[in-house]
Amino acid sequence: MLFTFIGGDRFMVDLRQWRDRLLGEARQAAKDEAERMASSVVDQWPIGKTGNLRSSVRVMTEPTGADTFQFRIRTTAPHANLYEYGTKQRHTRQGWNRGVMPKHPVWVRSAIEYRSRFTAKVREIVSSAEPAIGSGRPDLVGRL
Repeated sequence: MLFTFIGGDRFMVDLRQWRDRLLGEARQAAKDEAERMASSVVDQWPIGKTGNLRSSVRVMTEPTGADTFQFRIRTTAPHANLYEYGTKQRHTRQGWNRGVMPKHPVWVRSAIEYRSRFTAKVREIVSSAEPAIGSGRPDLVGRL
């Protein structure tokens, strides 16, 4: 018995190219949404005395595997968490009232919104029409 598998090489090349195209489109969509979210947060945060709250927002590309990607939006401003979540009633040791810092939920709300936009884009990318696979048509030939 002699059987030969033909056409598989070209078929695999076509599939890899299709996968790479989908991965590239999804990576670009993730980068675009991360940059939009960072810009949105910066636009919603106030301009303070130093401008540190706004100027500290960064979009960082995290190292991952060949077929994965991750973009992280970070802020290095030490008071960003206080601005986002606020504080409870504060007093000095002598009992003097220092007040409450109200919360301004910008970051989490933006993250939820832009993550859902990204998810919708990925669904659109993945559901796009499958390209016509090239000349590689896998087949098995042989004789008994």
